[in-house]
Amino acid sequence: MRLIGYLDQLSARPGDSLPVRISGDGGQVTVDLVRLLHGDTNPLGPGFLSTDVASVPSQVVVAGEQVTPVGSCLRADDVVPAGTTRLSAGVVIWPTTVDAGREQGVLSVVDAGGEAVVAVTLGESGRLRLCTGAGAVLLEAARPLANRRWYRVSAEVGAGGVALEIVPLEPFPGDEKPVSLRGESEVDLSAASGVVVAALRCPSEGPRYFPAGVFNGKVEHPVLSSGEDTLAEWAFERGFATDTAEDVSGRGRHGLLVNKPARAMTGHTWTGEVHDSAAAPEQYAAIHFHDDDLIDAGWPETARVDLPADLPSGIYAVRLRGTTRDGEETDHIPVVVAPATGAPRPKVAYLIPTFTYLAYANERLQHRLDYEAAGITDHPITPGLHDVTLAEHPEFGASLYDLHSDGSGICYTSALRPILNLRPDYRMWLQNAPRSLGADLYLEHWLVRSGVEHDVLSDHDLHADPEHALDGYQVVLTGSHPEYYSGAMLDALQRHVDTGHCLMYLGGNGFYWVTSQDPGQPGVLEVRRSGGIRTWEIQPGEGHHSTTGEPGGLWRWRGRSPNKLAGVGMCSQGWDEKAPPFERTPLSYEPEWAWVFEGIDDHLIGDFGLIMNGASGDELDRCDFALGSPPNTAVLATSQRHSDFYQLAVEDVLMLAPGLGGSESDLVRSDMVIVERPGGGAVFSVGSICFTGCLPWNGYENNVSRLLNNVLGNFGARV
Repeated sequence: MRLIGYLDQLSARPGDSLPVRISGDGGQVTVDLVRLLHGDTNPLGPGFLSTDVASVPSQVVVAGEQVTPVGSCLRADDVVPAGTTRLSAGVVIWPTTVDAGREQGVLSVVDAGGEAVVAVTLGESGRLRLCTGAGAVLLEAARPLANRRWYRVSAEVGAGGVALEIVPLEPFPGDEKPVSLRGESEVDLSAASGVVVAALRCPSEGPRYFPAGVFNGKVEHPVLSSGEDTLAEWAFERGFATDTAEDVSGRGRHGLLVNKPARAMTGHTWTGEVHDSAAAPEQYAAIHFHDDDLIDAGWPETARVDLPADLPSGIYAVRLRGTTRDGEETDHIPVVVAPATGAPRPKVAYLIPTFTYLAYANERLQHRLDYEAAGITDHPITPGLHDVTLAEHPEFGASLYDLHSDGSGICYTSALRPILNLRPDYRMWLQNAPRSLGADLYLEHWLVRSGVEHDVLSDHDLHADPEHALDGYQVVLTGSHPEYYSGAMLDALQRHVDTGHCLMYLGGNGFYWVTSQDPGQPGVLEVRRSGGIRTWEIQPGEGHHSTTGEPGGLWRWRGRSPNKLAGVGMCSQGWDEKAPPFERTPLSYEPEWAWVFEGIDDHLIGDFGLIMNGASGDELDRCDFALGSPPNTAVLATSQRHSDFYQLAVEDVLMLAPGLGGSESDLVRSDMVIVERPGGGAVFSVGSICFTGCLPWNGYENNVSRLLNNVLGNFGARV
């Protein structure tokens, strides 16, 4: 296994102590801290740049190979009283992979160690059966279940024989009759202790749980009884935002939901008339379990890095170096270090889009979608070492762009695992160039090289303290792709520009998806996709977030289009060999805007760059007054014609018709704008993810670098 590690957080403060979790092949690993300045190894730029943090002593540790348990389930301990001789169980299920060809646990009575004593399972053939923990089949239905159909299942075991009943709740020809099976086998329940729902078993190792035989599909209202006594009855319609399955029997046998299965999901009583889980929770009494759910990899701590109390704010990485069976290896685990609490603040803050980093964490679209065959790009897909390693480790989980093994969309993402595409030298396979962190380091190095005193903040910092995180900063700069935003973060930026301060939005596809942070787990985010450009779609009725209860989808559909804040909003995406430059508009030559272009004689801005060879590419934003761009938005430059690899965003398309590609549609473009705000504040937006890739060109001596310096100087001088 390669040398790989992760931290528990993407953002920290001086004085914090960071647990480092490392997997290797048992050899020695040197652990230290570096400040990241530039990640792209392209020879046309300055190359990979970092500086050692001498005040953090290096340490040598031994790193063995780690195991990452995946799959979700419910585990409840001490449910079955000692001396119980007979049990009955009931549950409603909606299977999604009856043809998986493996055993899937529906409800298991387990011993104190989490191993099955007796279980209702979905067998390899897709037929429900009752079996012992040793695998002996006691009863088995003659017909397989159907995918995505509701069934009520009940079972009885113990002294006096066994029984299994299956009642289709959505009967169809061939499956319309209930099945009732009985047998004379007796089950010894002397070892029975707890219950596992949606897995065959779930042993534990310290605080870690290892689900096995995980059920894919929805489960609703599991109940366990002994005679007339209800031992536990779990109400999944309660506590949507938690990882607790509440027992309403009165015995307090609450269950733990392992690896965060999807909550606030429609149950078998959903009528289609209510789409808000809070309005009719009884119709959202199902939990969707998956055999590939992952929230916390649970690796033990291998080392600990203590950040000095006087560490300057910046983008850092815990560096791992060691020799493995594959040779010398290095891994950089990034972390944003915000300023110390109470420290004096410079005029400039650089806001790193860590919410977006998590949304894309371990994205695996290249293995599911053929972008070349689909005509989405004209250059070869180029997976790098990080992508190859990620493909070898499905247990590291996937992104909010990917699907679970049963075809449902992944709506939760977490920082508590290795994230291989979040590395300073990562090159995105789609354009063979930096994206996310690597693209944001272009701007960080430009700021440092230009001598601009600045702090670095993360989205997590802004969400944690939206009222005060931006206090004292005159100018806030965004990264290249701040796509995922919470309402609190939007409020904070709006308040910033409305109170005489400035925002420089230096990317594309910003402020797009409604994003929630789990109140109990800051490293966990939730997105439910509908309406915009998307790789999966919510099921009907499941658009509200479980973590906050708010409606998901696009901010645009909630009346908060990106245009209202930034003057521009998402309109297209595409990937080709040549991203076009910006062309100055006649307005840009008016004396009012001369300061923006001081020292620039060129009519075209950014006809070069380290990402797709130009300034306007990847994902684009345009000014559109009908979508909320303020009436005084000044469009100073707009991109030249794009190729037809760029198509108009689906949310802008009312009728399917020819002419939606970049070569024909005037709506497919990036706009560079300035919006003056009442009170002296202002917003400068570029509407392109590729834009920051222009900065290092020609040793930073170029018109993009000069223009950015002009705007930052003007904005920073405003009071």
